[in-house]
Amino acid sequence: MNLSKSIQISLVILIVLQIAIFSGCDQYKELTNDPPEITTFTVPAEVEYGETVQLRIRAFDADDDDLTYIWDVSEGTLVSDTGSEVQWTAPESDEEMVPSKVVTVNVYVRDGSEKDASKTATILVYSKPYRIAEVLSGTYRLVSKSVHGDPVQVAGTLRLTPTTFTQEFQEVLEGEAQSLKQFVTGSYKLVRPFNQSSGTIHWFTHGNPRPSVITYTWDGRFLALVFRADATQYIYNRGGAVPEVVETDDVEPEPISPEPIEEDVEPEPIAPEPEPIAPEPVEELEELNPDPINTDGKPVTITDATFNAKVLNAELPVVLEFEADWCPFCRQMKPVVESVALEHRNTFIIGKLDIDENRQTTGKYKVNGIPTYLVFRDGAVAARFAGAMPKVIFEQKIFDALK
Repeated sequence: MNLSKSIQISLVILIVLQIAIFSGCDQYKELTNDPPEITTFTVPAEVEYGETVQLRIRAFDADDDDLTYIWDVSEGTLVSDTGSEVQWTAPESDEEMVPSKVVTVNVYVRDGSEKDASKTATILVYSKPYRIAEVLSGTYRLVSKSVHGDPVQVAGTLRLTPTTFTQEFQEVLEGEAQSLKQFVTGSYKLVRPFNQSSGTIHWFTHGNPRPSVITYTWDGRFLALVFRADATQYIYNRGGAVPEVVETDDVEPEPISPEPIEEDVEPEPIAPEPEPIAPEPVEELEELNPDPINTDGKPVTITDATFNAKVLNAELPVVLEFEADWCPFCRQMKPVVESVALEHRNTFIIGKLDIDENRQTTGKYKVNGIPTYLVFRDGAVAARFAGAMPKVIFEQKIFDALK
């Protein structure tokens, strides 16, 4: 009995000694050591060609082992490929107008026992000029052309790729006659500074080594191109067909751009709009308030803060224009609006509201395109219309709403 107990005790002691010896060896440490845990991995989602950025990683090791970081990037230049933070320069391109490319970033974190943790990410390397040109690309229909402010009767289209253009023109002659179609092709590039809304383009027509310098504005649908050398302006529409322009027999129409396609919003209740007709002479229209009022006849600036007082509670009807400085059609309507405001200052007031600075009112009345005009009478919307138009049509729409 005593012998059996002695044997059991000896075996226990032997096992404990073996465990102690094994736990002190490197193999045991390797089997029981956990790999490092990556806590943060900072890599930009996108960079421009040739741009230099920092790549960072942070890791935690429960055993406080020294960590080694190894970086591998598929393209570009690493100042160093080791360390928790490295500097990387994106690949460069000899040309600005080049498509985007994807670069892969791999980093390996190793502790003292050579246990690895790793992370992988991708970076989109892009060319800003090419990216903006991609946004502008598409097929546009010409809605108006003017030279030094004088309208030119011409139809046509513009097709843009990120690097090339094709312009098609067909002169509109007297009656329904039209000239033969003409085509102008070439390449273009954006010139810094520029953005999606406006900028400068060098326009290279095939056969001419010297580019034309043009400026552009774009609001997502309408593209305005102005050639500086001869003050020629083209306005194109990427939204669809060109609406008809109503001309009158007894009034010379102002230079115009066709009215944009109606917005997809719930309209205010208004009487059906009559067929466009030549308006009665303005002096024969009955003034709603012939007594002079305290106004100099200039458009009144309206804001979210003054909207109730100056529009809803105004004694006279108010024609409120929703506009912005960058809108080419708002600028085209400016002389028309100012002239009508002065001539009818005793009948109604014209207000101007900047949509970028006054989001509350813009959102309340669901204004999705500019210029948009709302006619308020006794605090309620009597009519709503949009787009650039001749002065005579602008006046007629207002007086139709105030009948």
